[in-house]
Amino acid sequence: MRIGIDIRALMEGKTTGVEVYIINLLHTLFRLDKETEYVLFATSFRDVSGKLRKFDYPNVRYKIFPWPNKIFNFLQFFFRYPKIDEILGGLDLFFSPHYRVIAFSKKCPSVITFHDLSFEIFPEFFTLWKRMWHRFMNYAGAARRARKIIAVSEHTKNDLVSLYGIAPEKIRVIHSGVNPPAVPQAEIERNLPERFFLAFGTFEPRKNLDAVLSAYIEYYGKSRSKIPLVLAGAEGWKVNFKKLSGKTRNFIHILKNVTEGEKEYLYHHAFALLSLSFYEGFGFPMLEAASAGVPVIASAATSLGEIGHDFALLVNPFRSAQIAAGMINLENDDKLYQDMKKKGLEASKKYNWRKTAEETLELFRKLCA
Repeated sequence: MRIGIDIRALMEGKTTGVEVYIINLLHTLFRLDKETEYVLFATSFRDVSGKLRKFDYPNVRYKIFPWPNKIFNFLQFFFRYPKIDEILGGLDLFFSPHYRVIAFSKKCPSVITFHDLSFEIFPEFFTLWKRMWHRFMNYAGAARRARKIIAVSEHTKNDLVSLYGIAPEKIRVIHSGVNPPAVPQAEIERNLPERFFLAFGTFEPRKNLDAVLSAYIEYYGKSRSKIPLVLAGAEGWKVNFKKLSGKTRNFIHILKNVTEGEKEYLYHHAFALLSLSFYEGFGFPMLEAASAGVPVIASAATSLGEIGHDFALLVNPFRSAQIAAGMINLENDDKLYQDMKKKGLEASKKYNWRKTAEETLELFRKLCA
């Protein structure tokens, strides 16, 4: 087989869930399948050699075209030209682990991974520029054109069926894996408490940080221990922390653009994780925390309830009082705390990248047979 893979989503230098998925899936896939020739595709007018992720495998080739992305995207969207399988020298299949507008010949089957459809359900959570970008991408059209779709959760599959009218049999649910956070090798430079409640993710409205803060203020008023709160993640949009004030402000720590080393430290020092998003397609932080032995209080909404049903304390993300009550219970009930810790460690073992890669490769082989 000769398979092309779109790696343009890795050129932005971010480390969100999408990048975690692509990097881990591809490394595991390339280690598992040494027979297929994989061609990694990207475009950039600038020199991106310093940004390229290194997939150093004998059966992996890079094809980085020195074309301006805006011009390339324009040609792909309006003229369906050039055909990606043709400029890559012929392909048996093209895989988009995170869709960017692309054109290919009818003879070339394509597979797209959909991580979530939050932009369709909560457009108000995105900036005008991002809403325009999502419309330009025409994800509904891409889903209809794809030969097969990978959904990272049953919830994402259901959204594809209900919002885009995709036939259920066209979609295969393949859960992502999780890498247990490594033991931190050194203390981090940022001044943090020894233990804390942790909310981890890109700072954006979808993450429901207002509810996290409201719940923490309520928790603070009732708690004897008053465990601090750490909000950590990548710089996002439409989130303003300037309104923080009062006694609790000294107990709330905000960490932006967290490094991998800092991320390891956070998981290994967290008392519990607060994962209260309005919408998630999968939920990496929840599983990463569970695999590090950190109990999780999670939103019962969307995929978080699906993935965390057997180990997380599920709450209504709109009810700060319910969230605060969960925090108090974890603080005061050591039996509950240890039980949730044990369940999380056990449940997280079901999500591994080898299983994700094996199921993905099986889908590729069936399409190419």
